[in-house]
Amino acid sequence: MIKTIIALAASALFSLDASAGYVQYNLTGPVSGIIVQHDTNQTMALYTLFLDIDGTPNPFRMQLSPQASEGVTELTYATTHFLGYGPSNFGIYSDFGGDQRTLFEISFSGGDEGEFEYVAKYSSSIYFAGGFQKFAGKHTGYAKSAMVDPSMALGLDYMGGYDDHLNTRFVPTYIGRNPVDVPEPGSIALLAVGAIGFLNIRRRRQA
Repeated sequence: MIKTIIALAASALFSLDASAGYVQYNLTGPVSGIIVQHDTNQTMALYTLFLDIDGTPNPFRMQLSPQASEGVTELTYATTHFLGYGPSNFGIYSDFGGDQRTLFEISFSGGDEGEFEYVAKYSSSIYFAGGFQKFAGKHTGYAKSAMVDPSMALGLDYMGGYDDHLNTRFVPTYIGRNPVDVPEPGSIALLAVGAIGFLNIRRRRQA
């Protein structure tokens, strides 16, 4: 019995340690999927995204994940609006498969209780019957932080911390807070007026 308890405890500890070093963000909306980053410097370790393309002859969802054969799907840059936490903004170029060429970029704002909002933009040339057709669009949605599956973390550790096909790696550059998260002057003024009013009421009660 004691041996069983020790084995279970060791297994739990091993699983906990396996997830250490990474953080996952689950995306929902027209861009869905996951991104996995190192929790030390926010460097991308893995991503698998599904992008809804608007205006195609038939409903079309493109997968974007690291590729390095029959074309590439690779990161082009990384920045961040967060210091020490939060998903990185990044861009992707893809011509994987030879039947599409896509530029994609996504940025994040928010961060309350591990929840973020994203704005994603894309331009894509996709081959349909009759030739290549061009599409472009903008999507908004949500991302939420989550624990990385221990088996995924072990797999990343085995590959040196990055997906095997993730050939372009960037430590994201901090570019300041997202303007969406910065209160407007009018909002700040309203807060100041409210604070002054509260102080006046408090003084009257104390008089």
